[in-house]
Amino acid sequence: MRAHSALAGLGAASLAVAMLGTGLAVPAVAQQAPQGAMPPPAGAVAGAPDDATVRKAGVALRQVAQIQQDYQQHMRSAQTKEQQQGLTQQADAEAVQAINNQGLSVDQYNQVIRKAQADPDTKRRLLAAAQQAH
Repeated sequence: MRAHSALAGLGAASLAVAMLGTGLAVPAVAQQAPQGAMPPPAGAVAGAPDDATVRKAGVALRQVAQIQQDYQQHMRSAQTKEQQQGLTQQADAEAVQAINNQGLSVDQYNQVIRKAQADPDTKRRLLAAAQQAH
């Protein structure tokens, strides 16, 4: 079982803010568009997500932050590029699973993250949900 103490209290909010600011909250796998699909315009984000979706995304954000933090430590000890790629794929798979476990698709999660990056109110709601997640 993962120790949640590393992200307890302000630590979770600080890490989530940093992730939102840099776009790291979105798993790399989730950022890849399927072949032939046109990505939405950079500024295109739907209206404010409902509270339930924001809560789910907040819990997922906290879990994704923990996964990324755990794997960053593993990446430092990787000896080869192949090991790093394997670790990246494992981290992405865990992040996608964490998102799906909250009842969200990766697209729904990404929409909330993009909205939070563009809208201070959504960002506040998302970070509050991430901070309250256990």
